[in-house]
Amino acid sequence: MKWKASRLVERRFPRRFSIPVKKLEFDKIAGREVLCFLGHNTVWLSLKGKSILFDPIFGTIGGVMRRRIPAPILPEELPPVDLVLVSHAHRDHLDLPSLKRLPGSPRIVLPLGAGRYLRGNGSLELDWLSESLISGVRVVSLPVQHWAQRGLFDYNTSLWTGYLVEIDGLRLFFGGDTGYFEGFKEIGEEFGPFDLALLPCGAYEPRSLMAPFHMNPEEAVQAALDLKARLAIPIHWGAYLLGDEPPHEPPQRFLEEARSRGLPARVLYPGDFFEP
Repeated sequence: MKWKASRLVERRFPRRFSIPVKKLEFDKIAGREVLCFLGHNTVWLSLKGKSILFDPIFGTIGGVMRRRIPAPILPEELPPVDLVLVSHAHRDHLDLPSLKRLPGSPRIVLPLGAGRYLRGNGSLELDWLSESLISGVRVVSLPVQHWAQRGLFDYNTSLWTGYLVEIDGLRLFFGGDTGYFEGFKEIGEEFGPFDLALLPCGAYEPRSLMAPFHMNPEEAVQAALDLKARLAIPIHWGAYLLGDEPPHEPPQRFLEEARSRGLPARVLYPGDFFEP
């Protein structure tokens, strides 16, 4: 309502963000074990012969909110996806058009209650602290601090979650969408240390509105330390206009804070990849 009344955000930011985007050419990474950041919360992981996609969205949010940068790769251009992990039901995380365009026949894992939005396509729902072993991939649903809704009458009728993903000894934490809370310390004690933590750090301004549900970069670094992460990467930024902060600011502040606190961190811009 604030944005509709003032239109200040639209005047402040251009229709397209000046964030570097690299076209991800699959033939250059075929057969390699890589983690690729595709913008917003979408991450693709190829590891130990498994193709895993987190919170895939490649177009508009709900057909309304346009993407401010091009997608580094189209979903049809990805190799067959084995597993999709969805953090919660918000339309920028559970995007039905993107799911329909994915190659292969991926198993889709969602938090408890969110399977209703997929209309019975064989998805798997996980309650908090429950886990499943899927083709050699251990997936644990871990509670975070957020909320869920898609329509007028389904507020918090499904859960929201982060994930522990373990493949052949490598342990990854995917934060989904969350505010900072003391639970990160408990997760770190119970399930850590993590080899890699993917932590959201965008859409954090104005703090009076966003603080309970979205971490700022400094809080995301603290979460990585709480999780006992050996390496942290910031996500949930760059592709959509969801907060009042400048679109280039989240990864810069995250990296500066990580360096000041001795946390190994790496910024991936959309289309960047590295070998975990």
